[in-house]
Amino acid sequence: MRQLLISFLILAAAQSLGSYVTLIPQAQGNDRLQIFEFQPSAPYYATFFYPWYPHWSSEGHAPPRNWFSNYLPDPKPGVFDPATELYNSNDDAIIYWQLRKMAEARIEVSISSWWGQDHKTDKTFRHILNDVMNRSDNPYPNLRWALYYEKESLGDPAVTELVNDLNYIKKQYVNQRGYLKVGGKPVIFVYSDPKDSGDMVSRWADARSQAKFYVVLRVFAGYQKAKNPPDSWHQYAPALRKEMQYPYSFLVSPGFWRDGGAVRLPRDLVAFRDAVSAMVAAPVTWKLVETWNEWGEGTSVEPADQVIQTKKDNARLDPKGALFKDHYIKVLQEVLPPLEQGTGAAGSRQPTTRD
Repeated sequence: MRQLLISFLILAAAQSLGSYVTLIPQAQGNDRLQIFEFQPSAPYYATFFYPWYPHWSSEGHAPPRNWFSNYLPDPKPGVFDPATELYNSNDDAIIYWQLRKMAEARIEVSISSWWGQDHKTDKTFRHILNDVMNRSDNPYPNLRWALYYEKESLGDPAVTELVNDLNYIKKQYVNQRGYLKVGGKPVIFVYSDPKDSGDMVSRWADARSQAKFYVVLRVFAGYQKAKNPPDSWHQYAPALRKEMQYPYSFLVSPGFWRDGGAVRLPRDLVAFRDAVSAMVAAPVTWKLVETWNEWGEGTSVEPADQVIQTKKDNARLDPKGALFKDHYIKVLQEVLPPLEQGTGAAGSRQPTTRD
């Protein structure tokens, strides 16, 4: 009787914790409930996230009059207010808005740009992962995070530097339930420069063996023949509408228009929907939306308005601008499969199947 009562109480706690609890068969033939860190299963629907704002004044701009993008983020639909919509990545209201929109878009993994220990991208990531993601009112507890190691694009970090950074990441973040793990290993994506090739693969193979990370390197010409390959590969090329690196990854992009430059990939919701549909059908592990909020290059799916940009006067809404708002979020919501275990938020309904 006492054991039955204990089991009932555990079950009640399990229902309140949602996806953080599972029923695990034991060798003795009895079942018991164990709390675990929810991790999504492959394929992974992910996006690249940039936590470096306020980074709006590059290239001679003077925000909020004008700024380093052909778009204005739209956290306040119905108004055009650069003074408040040019956001700070550390603003909790903005983080909650981004979490809600990622849940709407059925994004499972956010890959956050990381430029090194105590860099502003590191400090913002720490606030999001170690603080916001653990709050009881977090709208999307089941979102999982990984880091995008950007330092490889600036040179060729020695193995000792890579291991030092990976151990730092492990100490600071990997014990958080919001950090993505595959096969029990924390995941890290690695950006690169056009000159990187076999030497990069070798250095990361050595670092991976020491730090025990699941490593996803960026592809290069001939990457398929690399010795000591990483756990997986990806392409970062948001000037392309779509591209597959079979059997590893598939990317889609809503557009590419860097401030001050020509449009390299025009905004086209029909073409984007077709690309997302192809991504869903692709037999790959990583399904990547490039990007969530890289505003300088104009590759974001995060809600926004197109503007007529300037460096001398006030930027203004473009009456002939491409349809944006939250339409890219809606495409993802309509085409991507349901979240594997829902949002994990208190009171949210958990799905029983995944398409």
